[in-house]
Amino acid sequence: MEYLGWNTKQTWLVNIWYMDAMPEYFAEMDQYHVSQDELQETVKYIAEESEALSQLGAGLFSDLITDSWNEVDWQTLTDQLNETLKDMQED
Repeated sequence: MEYLGWNTKQTWLVNIWYMDAMPEYFAEMDQYHVSQDELQETVKYIAEESEALSQLGAGLFSDLITDSWNEVDWQTLTDQLNETLKDMQED
């Protein structure tokens, strides 16, 4: 189901909350290309640390969050990030 031009609402949410910071995050490490797994792990790590998601025990909220992560179109986000990083590298 499309949401505001994105493949899923979960993809839109990750884009809104985290993707603005990702180009600078990776460029600071002089990394101008990332894999889908790297992006997913980075966003998940930051979300867990900044939002205390790692403190959730097993239960409904934990299961809902895990299920939502599975609905994110990480490839689309990765492709857009890599385009931005490429432009940054060329400048």
